[in-house]
Amino acid sequence: MGRFLILCALGALLLSIIKGGRGGGEVDFPMIQINQVTPTSLQPENKKIRVVLFTGTEWCGACQHLDSTVIGTAAWQDFAKKELRFRVVDIPADRSKASQSDLRLAQQFGVRGYPTMVVMDAQNEELSRQVGSGAPVENYKAWIRKHSQFY
Repeated sequence: MGRFLILCALGALLLSIIKGGRGGGEVDFPMIQINQVTPTSLQPENKKIRVVLFTGTEWCGACQHLDSTVIGTAAWQDFAKKELRFRVVDIPADRSKASQSDLRLAQQFGVRGYPTMVVMDAQNEELSRQVGSGAPVENYKAWIRKHSQFY
């Protein structure tokens, strides 16, 4: 029993080191509700933050909520167009209908829950992620903009 606990502790430590990633680590998602609209600014292509959204809008209630309250809004569309390199990977309920590249990408990023939004650095290495929905557009914008230091 003692060896098992030691192995579990070592495994947890190793996992936290691996997940910790690079010096910046995870950027906290704003927990307070931000309602003040922040203007978007046009960024050169090489300064746009890379974001991938893994979603299942056909079958996932939280994905549908995120789509209707954030991704589908004019505020998000303007933000994504001017400041992001944004890609949506929409996985259908019948995974056999998904493209192999989309399934490989979801597996590569270890997506376990939907929706999952991943922010990457300029070398396409994961910086942080947000799983679920519920926050307003401005929270997502604030969270993503905290990653601009990596560009």
